[in-house]
Amino acid sequence: MNNYYPDINRFKLAGPPKWWLQALWDFDNSLAVVPSRQGFFYRLAQRRPLSLKEEFVKDMLFKESDTQMLASYGLIPVTTIIATANWDNPFMFEELRRRSPHRMGGAEKVNQMIEAQEKAEELKKASEIDERNEYLTRDAFRYYKMKQGLRSTVFSPKTPNKGYVHGPLLKTK
Repeated sequence: MNNYYPDINRFKLAGPPKWWLQALWDFDNSLAVVPSRQGFFYRLAQRRPLSLKEEFVKDMLFKESDTQMLASYGLIPVTTIIATANWDNPFMFEELRRRSPHRMGGAEKVNQMIEAQEKAEELKKASEIDERNEYLTRDAFRYYKMKQGLRSTVFSPKTPNKGYVHGPLLKTK
């Protein structure tokens, strides 16, 4: 189990607990944790063969950047973990699962899920706009009939007050 690289550790970070590193290894043995050289946090990275040439990495990346440090270990950055992280939190592994398409059925399935979610949000928004416009249209027609003298009762708007401000779906809440 080699998924923690102590590196320089300028900020004297204690490192993740051994049981958490074991859980990370069991979850995905290609993931590794390295203390950052740039701040008070850890970098979670994945072991992958680098597609960039080593000369390019040395020339183009910052001299003391975390990206160059990770590249020297053959890692690519995945995310950042703050140093004061609650290692007991199961959400860490849930978030890692959500960030890896191969665990969710592949890239095609993830794209379909994202597109379905975006479509559902658009349909909900369109439905709210349609409902609002329908209320406003009914009120406008009643007001028009009152102005033409075709309505004998006093006009009173029936549009429910949902906190709308001028413009579609700009709620004050």
